[in-house]
Amino acid sequence: MIAGRSAGIIATTMLAEIRNNKKENPFNGKIDQFDPSNSALYKSELGTPVFIDVTFGDKNNPTTYMELETGNIITVPVITFVAILCSVTFPRNIVKTEIQGRNGTVKEYIGEGDAQISFRGIITGANGHYPADEVAALKKLVHAPVPIPVISEFLNNIDIYTVVFEDRSLEQDEGGYSYQTFSLNAISDTPQELKITGI
Repeated sequence: MIAGRSAGIIATTMLAEIRNNKKENPFNGKIDQFDPSNSALYKSELGTPVFIDVTFGDKNNPTTYMELETGNIITVPVITFVAILCSVTFPRNIVKTEIQGRNGTVKEYIGEGDAQISFRGIITGANGHYPADEVAALKKLVHAPVPIPVISEFLNNIDIYTVVFEDRSLEQDEGGYSYQTFSLNAISDTPQELKITGI
């Protein structure tokens, strides 16, 4: 009770000081304003606005590879996820040399390592139905033994355009039959072009 009264007195005093000093609120009129450049890309199947999505693969330039067992040419599916979150870690390659009688190490080389990317997402199916086809397409995507193009405003802004999947997992949730959650760990890849001379 006393604490409540004290909080009320403090709040009333602060409001009185603001009115007396007539200081303008720097955030007045700047909060919750609509910016047309931040409008949604489209609406999801649930009707919610989608501001950023992640697409693996390129429809204009499909990713293919040869299956070693059969020799068949496999085309990697192009999949867009709207319910997905990614986080990126930027490790460094540092060559350290210990010298006897000296504290610390000598850093001989400092370079940038591959960015490590974690994706966490969810695939939703129709009400009461497991998204079997979508999960099969995801499995085909993440098992491809080749770098995969990625189209994402978040990743492309930090110069990540191609990824290679490492750890991949599908999880089950109690009562969550009509959706499938997944976690993907990947590293960035920079395509290399080899120039052949002397032919």
